Amino acid sequence: MAVDVTDLDADFFAFSGHKMLSPMGIGVLYGKYELLDAMPPFLMGGDMIEYVQEQETTWAEVPSKFEAGTQNVGGAAGLTAAIDYLEKITFDRIEAIEKELVDYALPQLQELPYVELYGCDSQQDNKTGIIAFNIKDVHPHDVATILDSYGVAVRAGHHCAQPLHRFLGLNASCRASFYLYNTREDVDRWIDAVKKVRGVLGYGA
Repeated sequence: MAVDVTDLDADFFAFSGHKMLSPMGIGVLYGKYELLDAMPPFLMGGDMIEYVQEQETTWAEVPSKFEAGTQNVGGAAGLTAAIDYLEKITFDRIEAIEKELVDYALPQLQELPYVELYGCDSQQDNKTGIIAFNIKDVHPHDVATILDSYGVAVRAGHHCAQPLHRFLGLNASCRASFYLYNTREDVDRWIDAVKKVRGVLGYGA
C-alpha cells in the first residue's frame, strides 16, 4: 500500500527493497532532516566525512554522513527500477489484487476444522495480503516442507515476531503471502496442498 510519511508525521520510516521486487541487500531509511542532522554517524569510511584533522573530524551533509564506504550501487539501481515499475502498476492496484486473493482464500480455509488462522477473525476489510496459519497436530516447519513438495512456498517460523508468538502461545506459525503476480490458481493449489498435509503424516482429516 502507499505510505505518506508526511501525513504520518513519521520521525523515521524503514523498508526493505526485496519486498518491492528489488535485489536483496538494499533498503531505505527515511528520517526527518533535523533528527538525522543531529545524530552522529555509526559507520566510518570513505565519503562520509567533510574534513579530517589529526584530532577532529567534520561529517558530510545528510545523507552522505551515514553512507560510509563503497555503496551497493547495483542494489540501488535495482531498487530504483523496482520503484518505477511498481508506480506504473500503482499501489492501489497491487493492494486490490492482494485483497481479492485474501477474500477468495479465507472462506475456504475457514471451512477446514484443522486449520488455525491468526488475525483473520475480524476487520477483514482491512486485511492485507498475508494469511498466518497453523495445521493442528503438525509442526509449522513440517507443514512448510510438505507444502513445498506440492510446489507451494510458505514461510514457517517466528517471522521476526517472537513476542507476538509468545503472547499467542505459539512456538511458530506458517505464513502465506500474496503479491501482484499471484492468481486464484495459486490459491487453489495452496488450499489443495493444505488438505493433504495431515494425511501425509498419517492423521485423519
